[in-house]
Amino acid sequence: MSAPPRTWTRRDWIKAGVIAGTAAGAGVVVGTEVIAPLLAPPAPTNGTIREDFVYTKFPTPQWWDDRAGQPVQPGDFQVWQGATAVWRGLFRDGTYVEHTGFPVLLIRIIRENTYFRPPDPAPYPIPSGYNLYYDDPSRDLRIVVLFDRCTHLCCYPGWHIADGSIVPPRDYGTYGAAPPTWTVYGQDPVWCLCHDAQYDPLLLTADVNPINGVPFVGARIVHGPGKFSLPVVPVRPINNVLYGGMPDPRWYTYC
Repeated sequence: MSAPPRTWTRRDWIKAGVIAGTAAGAGVVVGTEVIAPLLAPPAPTNGTIREDFVYTKFPTPQWWDDRAGQPVQPGDFQVWQGATAVWRGLFRDGTYVEHTGFPVLLIRIIRENTYFRPPDPAPYPIPSGYNLYYDDPSRDLRIVVLFDRCTHLCCYPGWHIADGSIVPPRDYGTYGAAPPTWTVYGQDPVWCLCHDAQYDPLLLTADVNPINGVPFVGARIVHGPGKFSLPVVPVRPINNVLYGGMPDPRWYTYC
């Protein structure tokens, strides 16, 4: 992967993340804050809403650049790789209509069961055939899909997009145990550069959306100032392409 110049500042990285996020959802940027409504796609009066995940272009060079606009396949990822995509975006003549759909992060985590202990999906309205994560023992593949809006102020968290010139804070005590992605595997958690909220994709947990009281499953918050976990998007493969399934839309209603 080609890295941007190491002279990039924290503000540069924040702007890059905001630009990437707004490619998959309308929003108003005020300084480094993002103020936006729930990302419900528009009525398909002229086009098709696609339920598969489709790669989106990131402002800085990333490994998935040549896949932008293509559907996400589970075999695309090496372990600990992640990418931005859009889910339920509107497409016209096969081309994505910007500012539609839900921005998401897809992350291939290590396939282990010491720390990865997701809750029982039965109590949640997961669509038939979908699961809280993608798992393929035959290929040693496990992929988590997360709604890419921070639970603090709805900025756009990233997965390993910074070049090392800045690093996330490691004072994890406030939110309980330190994240195993970092302490065990040396991988930074999902990190919102705007205000340093962090979420661990290894730690899927039951949570409640404080805006509406709806229970959901998300990647546990491990560093503030986020207010609760980052909701997952249920996933399934169809003909080797990854699709999202809408649970309760209120999982994602907090922006």
